[in-house]
Amino acid sequence: MDNLKTVLKDFLLSLKSKRVVGGILTILFMSGWSYFNLKDKGISEEMVNNLVLTISALIVGDSLRQTNPEKK
Repeated sequence: MDNLKTVLKDFLLSLKSKRVVGGILTILFMSGWSYFNLKDKGISEEMVNNLVLTISALIVGDSLRQTNPEKK
């Protein structure tokens, strides 16, 4: 039971990380671009692709360090 609590605590701490937040925002922006048809509002598909690539690079860079420094 303690092991399950530890896993759940680590999962909740991970949700606060920049990589999770960046990934969620990327998915929301990509979905919003197609759902709200932002192409007609001046946001091109190339701009969305560049944003996704930039956020992906930030996520990979952030993944090089630990999310929870207390975990060994």
